[in-house]
Amino acid sequence: MGNLRGLRSFIGCAAVLVLAGMAGCGKPEANPTGTVLVSMADNSYSPSIVHVPIGGSIVFINAGRNDHNAVAVDHSFSTERTFGQIKMPPESMSEVVFGNEGVYPFYCTFHATPDGKAGMAGVVVVGDFRYIPPTGDRGVLQPVETASGLTRRVPQDYPTIQNAVDAANPGDLILIDRGVYNETVFVTTPSLTLRGVDRNDTILDGHFEVGTGIMVGANGVAIENLTARNYTLNGFYWTGVSGFRGSYLTAYNNGDYGIYAFAASNGVLEHSYGSGSPDSAFYVGQCAPCRVVLDQDVGAYSGLGYSGTNSSGEMYVLRSRFEHNRSGISTTTFDIELHPPGRETVIMGNVVTDNGMDNEAAGFYATETLAGNGIALVGTHTNRVERNYILRSRNHGIVILPIRDRHFWTASGHVIRDNTIVASGRADLAAGGFGTRGNCFADNRYRTSLPWGLEVLNGCNRMRLPIASDLSTYMVFFGAIGQVFAGQFVLNDYKTRPAPPPQPNLPGGAGAPVRPALHAFDEHPLALDAIQVPSDAQAARAATPGVK
Repeated sequence: MGNLRGLRSFIGCAAVLVLAGMAGCGKPEANPTGTVLVSMADNSYSPSIVHVPIGGSIVFINAGRNDHNAVAVDHSFSTERTFGQIKMPPESMSEVVFGNEGVYPFYCTFHATPDGKAGMAGVVVVGDFRYIPPTGDRGVLQPVETASGLTRRVPQDYPTIQNAVDAANPGDLILIDRGVYNETVFVTTPSLTLRGVDRNDTILDGHFEVGTGIMVGANGVAIENLTARNYTLNGFYWTGVSGFRGSYLTAYNNGDYGIYAFAASNGVLEHSYGSGSPDSAFYVGQCAPCRVVLDQDVGAYSGLGYSGTNSSGEMYVLRSRFEHNRSGISTTTFDIELHPPGRETVIMGNVVTDNGMDNEAAGFYATETLAGNGIALVGTHTNRVERNYILRSRNHGIVILPIRDRHFWTASGHVIRDNTIVASGRADLAAGGFGTRGNCFADNRYRTSLPWGLEVLNGCNRMRLPIASDLSTYMVFFGAIGQVFAGQFVLNDYKTRPAPPPQPNLPGGAGAPVRPALHAFDEHPLALDAIQVPSDAQAARAATPGVK
């Protein structure tokens, strides 16, 4: 849910919002400057490359088991004036405001070297300053559009994946043999392809000791046919890049996200499987325009199958399955990331089943607030939700909600069309709270809605109510928040979630063509008109009497 950790900022406004509606708690600022959340896990920050505007801020939060801090290498900022630590929860948050443009390396004084080059370290980029991660003593390397033809093999030529990556040139293939690799990899060379010989037998394993399996800070990098498991943060992670592709990846039992793109654009995540992540199996956040597509993926047994926070513009979630999560798909707006509000996401041709219905999914307090929903549109605008099949959601099949963070964000302009929603606990279609304006519903197959007549009175091709909402739906949301802060929910440890079954390999395997990912989005065919209603939905329509 990406940064629903910011819930503390609006939980105190719940009662006022119910009464005051769109007014929120006090007058919102006219021009939010922007805030980014950085999690401090044991031994790493997430994200570790952070972009904020001049006057923006970072909220550091301790998500680990040890005390941490964040101190600039030049001592220009610290999480505490005394250069002290952010203690373990509940004393876990500190905010730093950045007033000057530039690049500021930072580190944890407990777990890194003072130069920020080894250990728990990161970089803040303030303003429009262009930042390219260093590539050793080779200077700045430029991305390329075609493969170099050179293959660097691990472990035959290089003992570790990181060794091969550090030696590679743009356009090279890093071919990783079967085996278990106990390392974390940081890619700063553009246009590389990292590929496993066998998706199910080429495995990066963090042993619950290090943060991220593979983190990419360079443009045009593709990762293919690999598994990442048991990391304290993320399996596969692209940050601050343009051009990326993740194909035939498996990420399971990682402590934050499975497959993660942050402040990254022009990318494709396809034919991949994520499970057992407390936050999200797949997450795309803080991009505008994103120009990102998820296609034929599976997100399971996680807090959220897919989450997108402040992800806007040519953002697509297509032909995928999200099952047995606490919540299936959510698009959200939060001030804790840049570019609010989230908008213009297309969710089409997906199967979303059994979310919030069992206790096998991983989770943590933030994802619990939306548990039980198939597809949730929270404080976002102008999304298209079409031709999906949503089955057995504990609360709502499709729900639209406004949200209060540091500002109040309405939920408006959504098109909900030609979906099949079956066997939802509270309602198949729902809109809750003040601020759900100008949304339209048409040609959906469903039984129940909150409020009653939601589709009848809010069709897409005729006059519709300016505001159509049900306060009880909003109160369910705030009731979940209250339960979270009271500790009244079951937390499944991500470390003990079941491993997924074997997954299909990249067609062609080790010998597949090498394609740098510099133009991944442009090269991926969308063909939205050709996306069919899932076959599961067609069968459900015939077998379920009474579905409208």
